[in-house]
Amino acid sequence: MLTPMDDLIGRDLRDSGNQPVGKITAVYQYPTDMNAPWGAVAISQGLIRRSTHLVDLEQAALEGEAVRVPHARQIIKTAPNYAPMVGDTLADHHAADVRAHYWGAAQPA
Repeated sequence: MLTPMDDLIGRDLRDSGNQPVGKITAVYQYPTDMNAPWGAVAISQGLIRRSTHLVDLEQAALEGEAVRVPHARQIIKTAPNYAPMVGDTLADHHAADVRAHYWGAAQPA
């Protein structure tokens, strides 16, 4: 995905089935020692009962005005929620939780 990370805020996030999951509300970098340059985003879901979840951007694609990720809707809906957060870099333990949620023990090298 070749776009400035700040340009992602306000875009729709779509799941692996290309269905809208929520709006991107914030962009976070992983700690540099994780060697994960793609980062993660916070998305806001729901109209009445709003929730916020972090979504890993590895293998994400910019498709028009939306960002598509390779994760199923249910995986995204059960993702860690650490909002509101301060700064633009995830704390080590938050970053590890997000990576483990999406990629488990089979994280790509």
